[in-house]
Amino acid sequence: MAMSTLAEQLQPSEISFEQLHSNYHPMLEMVRHLIGVVPNCDTLLEIWQPGFRTYNLIVPNSLNLPFSLWGMGAPKDMVGLGMYASSAAASCAYCTAHTCSFALRRGATPDAIIGNREPREAAVVAMAEALSHIPADLTKSHIDEMNRYFSPADVEWIMLGVGMMGFLNKFMDAVGVELEVESLTDVGDLLTPTDWNPGKHLRSADAMPSESHLPATDSLRTYWEVIKLAPGAINIERQWLKRVPNRWPEVGSYLRDHTGHNFPVLRKLSSKRVVRAYTAVLRDNLSTETTTIGLPVKALSGVLYGTLVGNYALAAENEFLAKHHAPSLDNKLLDQVKQLGMRSEFESADDVKQTMHQLTASNLLTQRDAACLVLARAAAPSPANLDTLLVEHAASHLSPENNIELMVWISVQQMLHRIMSFYAIASPDRQISA
Repeated sequence: MAMSTLAEQLQPSEISFEQLHSNYHPMLEMVRHLIGVVPNCDTLLEIWQPGFRTYNLIVPNSLNLPFSLWGMGAPKDMVGLGMYASSAAASCAYCTAHTCSFALRRGATPDAIIGNREPREAAVVAMAEALSHIPADLTKSHIDEMNRYFSPADVEWIMLGVGMMGFLNKFMDAVGVELEVESLTDVGDLLTPTDWNPGKHLRSADAMPSESHLPATDSLRTYWEVIKLAPGAINIERQWLKRVPNRWPEVGSYLRDHTGHNFPVLRKLSSKRVVRAYTAVLRDNLSTETTTIGLPVKALSGVLYGTLVGNYALAAENEFLAKHHAPSLDNKLLDQVKQLGMRSEFESADDVKQTMHQLTASNLLTQRDAACLVLARAAAPSPANLDTLLVEHAASHLSPENNIELMVWISVQQMLHRIMSFYAIASPDRQISA
């Protein structure tokens, strides 16, 4: 039987929850208390170990957890609402369910979820949707409206939640992660009237519960469980962040030394915690020691993604990286990659084969390299276009580690895209440059 999602194809290579709990128990359990379930994506991300680490550095740091639970920073219900709105705008049914549960648990109202919103809720949703559209269509009026209700620091934290969802929206949607029954039980009845449906994330109609009940808001028990788990989670994270700087210009120098590029958007972030986490993520994803697909094609997939979403600053940064890691790359190949980013969807197996042939004609790319770029093109839109044809194509050329590494990197690109799009409007005086 043909497999319809990458998640189904990769199922035999998944890392067991037993092994994950052995290595990361505090992190897994903390997530359970925040959204009611340990996500199925965990067993897939650990196939390529830096993938799981990337996910668990981006999420808690972008949300300022656990401190945000106790009211430190932006209103947590508004952060959750922004996460939900961004997921719905990106057409990620998996994340839409999870963020609905997250937002309700943090105090967002069902009315805000289904569209009956007060002015400040509407401002959050408008900004989140604008950042999550492809291409992004954020304007100064979105920022001005946010500034009517929130401090600049709170606006940034809400944006970081939306940016973080860029990573999650892309990975969950492109891979087709199976939605947990517990998540359906939480929010199925609330979301169904909004035209939401789990689609590819529900592998069997029999898994759909007959009824659902909304989750309770945070309680003293929630806080207590998180307090118990936090030291263990922090200890794991401390190992991942050892000797990583958290301020500019040290961050730029560190990343240039470790990756070949300084990622100047990080100097715009106010939170040292977030800067440090993102620095470690970029270092880990651009490490010659852990890559299974090679850094040149990884950077080329970033050129493709930036071109497709209309973020030419992001595409230029990836082009700089590609030339750094493969000085022999010529402009003809770069132009091919950009054209692939601008082309229409693949229509047939012959279409895919012809594209593969064109990419490998110069002998600068291998069959695996070309397969990575074809898969990146299918994954880049929102929603992703990874149909059965592309999934089977990936299976024939790429290992499980290759697939996860590529999907993680495209997901990091979407996070960077949203953050760069925000600062291009919120603080255009600082230029993004190599």
